[in-house]
Amino acid sequence: MGYITSGNAAVDSMGKINISGNVIPQMWYRTIIKDNGKPHLLAVTVLADIVYWYRPSEVRDEGTGQVTGWKKRFKGDMLQKTYQQYSDLFGESKRSIKAAFDRLEGLGVIKRVFRNVTCSNGIVLNNIMFISLDTDVLYRITYPGDGTA
Repeated sequence: MGYITSGNAAVDSMGKINISGNVIPQMWYRTIIKDNGKPHLLAVTVLADIVYWYRPSEVRDEGTGQVTGWKKRFKGDMLQKTYQQYSDLFGESKRSIKAAFDRLEGLGVIKRVFRNVTCSNGIVLNNIMFISLDTDVLYRITYPGDGTA
């Protein structure tokens, strides 16, 4: 049996590249928009990252390779991130990042919760941002008009 090919060298070559990370549904460019009706590209990108963190990671049995369950990618009950982390990640200002969060929260797809966190050494950190994801709203902005969410 020979090498399996698609018939296109670039497609075959792409099959050897493992790309992971954020996935952006095309519909978000029409449902996550600015007041002027244009896509809010930074809000779309931020949401894609939040959705990545909320996607479950497979747990497999080492012997059989079968999926035995799922686990979350973050430690707490909600994703903990800062505006600065997103600013550094996407090369945008913290003000622009906050505006993207404002848009996403306005849509109802995320909610920011600010908590005081006590570290293991007893130091208290104030107003730490946690992000919850409303998967029902996420479904509605990804599949508008579907009516099954």
